[in-house]
Amino acid sequence: METKTYSEIEEMAFKLWQHDVMKLFNTNKIPEELSIEYFVKTEDHTKYFPKAEKAIEKKLRALKNKKYPVIEVPASGKTGWGGGAYTLCFVYSKHKGNFVLKGYYEEIQEYLKKNYTHYFCNFSLWHRGSNRDIWSFWKDGIGIFEPNNTRKRQKWEIRPYTCGYKDISLKESENKALYFKRLPKRWIPEFDKL
Repeated sequence: METKTYSEIEEMAFKLWQHDVMKLFNTNKIPEELSIEYFVKTEDHTKYFPKAEKAIEKKLRALKNKKYPVIEVPASGKTGWGGGAYTLCFVYSKHKGNFVLKGYYEEIQEYLKKNYTHYFCNFSLWHRGSNRDIWSFWKDGIGIFEPNNTRKRQKWEIRPYTCGYKDISLKESENKALYFKRLPKRWIPEFDKL
């Protein structure tokens, strides 16, 4: 694992602290006086360091575990989960192999739709020290569903959406569904039938 500099840890700790302050005051904006300089002067700023180190390690592991080519996608400057969540997108493509896209969520989605077909991917979104994963299939109307004990779904499921989406019945969707104990880390011929 790469060594993390004190400034990297401090910067991530500051982001986590900002997030907590925004939750405390129920706002989306941080007052300018609550800068990183102010944060460093507070007595308990180091209590955020262990959480910051874990967040940095998680990001690095996500990149290091995949030895795929990395493509940087330019940013537009929008903020928030919808447009401005920093994203690592692991793409498993039929024609171009596996690769990683780095950038922001909306720009990566646009880039994928414009340049590729026949892929499935995992968007790992990072915003204010927290993250969220979204699985996606290149074709509209196809969903990737994680195992879920509350819904008695013990395996990964790739199938057409139901409930009014393109008027596909539940039975028809179940007939087309593919089930996996673990998702494949490459494109497989069964995906072409969806």
